[in-house]
Amino acid sequence: MATLEQLRQTVMDVLTEQAKFYRRGFAREPQTEIVQVFDTVHDHFQIAALSWEGETQIYNIFFHLDIKGEKVWIQVNNTDESIAELLLERGLQKSDIVLGLQPPYKRPYTGYASE
Repeated sequence: MATLEQLRQTVMDVLTEQAKFYRRGFAREPQTEIVQVFDTVHDHFQIAALSWEGETQIYNIFFHLDIKGEKVWIQVNNTDESIAELLLERGLQKSDIVLGLQPPYKRPYTGYASE
């Protein structure tokens, strides 16, 4: 079981790496800003894209992860990337990760922590 500080650092490292990837991907669209939101007081972490198309603001969350009960909760993953796999590659265990984007009744069958 990872400590709270290890969870925070791992989440921030993985999301920082992902933000760099998306910044390179959107390099030809200078109006698009890739934003990292790391709230280490309340343990909320996001990567989002902000831009405008005419008079319409575009706000797309790629990832939203929380730390609750000494576990990383994957709340949103709007990508093809398995953020859970990236966390595992960085040393977290499946028991450290909750797929919060799955309904509660499915979580016991995911192979990850239920809560």
